Amino acid sequence: MRCGRAVLAAIGAAALAWGTGVDCAGCHPTETKLHEQTRMAHAMVAAGESAFGKNLPEQPLREPAGGYAVLYKMSPFGSIGVRAERGGDHAEGQINWVMGAGEQGQTPLVERGETTLESHVSYFPKLGRFGITIGQEGGASPSAEAALGAKQSGQAVRACIGCHATGVTQDLQPVIPGVQCARCHAGAPEHAVTKGPVGNPGRMAAVEQTRFCGACHRDKPPVDEKQLENVRFQPLRLMESKCFRSGKLACTTCHAAHRDARRNDAAFYNGKCVDCHGGQPGQRFHTDARQRGDCIGCHMPYVELHPALRFTDHDIRVVKTGDYPAGMMRTR
Repeated sequence: MRCGRAVLAAIGAAALAWGTGVDCAGCHPTETKLHEQTRMAHAMVAAGESAFGKNLPEQPLREPAGGYAVLYKMSPFGSIGVRAERGGDHAEGQINWVMGAGEQGQTPLVERGETTLESHVSYFPKLGRFGITIGQEGGASPSAEAALGAKQSGQAVRACIGCHATGVTQDLQPVIPGVQCARCHAGAPEHAVTKGPVGNPGRMAAVEQTRFCGACHRDKPPVDEKQLENVRFQPLRLMESKCFRSGKLACTTCHAAHRDARRNDAAFYNGKCVDCHGGQPGQRFHTDARQRGDCIGCHMPYVELHPALRFTDHDIRVVKTGDYPAGMMRTR
C-alpha cells in the first residue's frame, strides 16, 4: 500500500464530498450531522491526524530483553516513517493510515513496499501511552520486520480496510476513510443523483440486520466459541442470548443508527429493557439485590480485556460467578 501526496489529496477530496455529507446533507441533514460525530465515521484516519501520530514519542520505543528499538518520524506530507533497529539489523516502513477512532486504541498499518503489516505498537489514549497491539506477542521480536508489525495477507488487508473505510480499491487503498453513508446504504451515490431506491439496514428484520452489522462487528468467532476475546464482538454475543432468540431484538432496538452508544446512561437502557419486559402480562422486574440501579450493569457487564479496553458483553443473561476470570468484570 503506497500512498503518495497526489493520492492522499484525491482521497481527501473524496472524503470531503462524502464524509462531510455534501451529497447527503441536502436531503438528510439531521442524520448526516449526527453521523459525522460518531466513532464509525472516524474508524480510519490519516496518520498525521491520528492520536497515534499526534503523540509520537521523541525517544525510541525499546523492546525488553535486548530487543529492537523502534523510532518514529513525521513527514512533511503527514505520513509517519518508522524504523526498527538493533545493531546493524534494521527494517523501515511507512504509516499512512491508522485504524480506530482513538476512543480505546489506535493501530497503524505499516507499509513496506508491497507488504502491509499490522503495527506491533498501538496507542492507547485512555492510558496516554504506547503498548503492544492486542493479539501480538510482547518481548524481543525475532526480526526487524516483526518489530514493525505482523505481516498481513492481501485478503486480510482488504477485509480490514473494507470495514474501516467506505470501499477499497484494487491496490488496497481506502476510497474514503471511515464508515460513511455509502458503506451501509447500498446505492447511496446513485440515489443522491436519481433519488432512486437505496439500501436501509434499519428496515431489515432483526436477524438480517444483526448479520449485516456482524459483517464487520463479527457474527462468527475468529478462532472458536471459547475465546474470552469474543466479548468484543457484539453481534456474535447478542445472537447467543435468549432476548435475541425471541426474534424481536436487533442492533437498532437499543442503538440509534447514526449515533454512538449512549455510554454511562443507565436510565436510557433501562427504558429499552422495560419496553420488552415491562409491558407484557405476567412480566415484572425482580428486586435489584446488587443495588446498581441499572439492568445492563448485571446482565450485560463491562469486561476489561486490557487496562485500556473495556467491552460491554452483549450476551444478555444472568451473569454467574466464574463466567469471567477474576477481576475482569467492571462496573460502569
